[in-house]
Amino acid sequence: MNFAKALLYFAFCLSVLSCAPVATDLGAENSGKKPFNQLDLASNACGPAALLNSWRFGNPRWETLSKNPPNLSDRERIRSIARGPAMRESSSLPGRARWTRNGINLLDLRDVANEISQLERLPPISQETFFLRPAESQASLLKRVHTHLGRSLNNGFTPLLSIRQYELKGKAWEGNRGHFVTVTGISEIQDNGFHVKYIDPLGGKFCSGEIQISSRSFLSSQPERNPNLEAIFPQTRIGSSSGRSAYIAVSASLGQF
Repeated sequence: MNFAKALLYFAFCLSVLSCAPVATDLGAENSGKKPFNQLDLASNACGPAALLNSWRFGNPRWETLSKNPPNLSDRERIRSIARGPAMRESSSLPGRARWTRNGINLLDLRDVANEISQLERLPPISQETFFLRPAESQASLLKRVHTHLGRSLNNGFTPLLSIRQYELKGKAWEGNRGHFVTVTGISEIQDNGFHVKYIDPLGGKFCSGEIQISSRSFLSSQPERNPNLEAIFPQTRIGSSSGRSAYIAVSASLGQF
């Protein structure tokens, strides 16, 4: 095999490995650690609490961030973020603080995380949005979501997942408040979805559910063009409705991709 063919073969192997299904579980439930609960501070503190859970249940390097400074209660740690770097001016929405009564958005939470992690010389995290691209199929979107979550888990950072609940009112979908959870484990893709273990900061609890391709039409005339995958998270309540009138959309993630 000549050098050019060897390079092509190596590139092919890498592409196959990068697309292979990943089953990763960091064993958060059996770690003996308690999740951060946003309600220890406020009902709109899901972002800071979910970020702290990502650190606490990540590898030892990331866990360090959930312990510094020492001798603080969980409530004080959430407050130190919410009333500290989260109160700086938003880069995505200039003229207002990052954290408001409506919570914090994905880009501002990323900036908060990176400002703190750089003090410990940890690598930056980045965002990935999970909206269907023009030439993308639902199966490809599912694989993209699965690949990003698995990559961050394998890198030792438990990724944050941004979700938003919509309610069907008449023939129109109306969006409710968004929410952040922390993913601690995923299964391999089977059929139209995969199993997810996650921490819900609303109550600070370990949960499980599914991320899947929905058979329902959501913000589109055909299910094949739904903009987002559906999260089947029965233990998580974001809005006031549930069942067939509700759709929890998988919107984005923060992680070490």
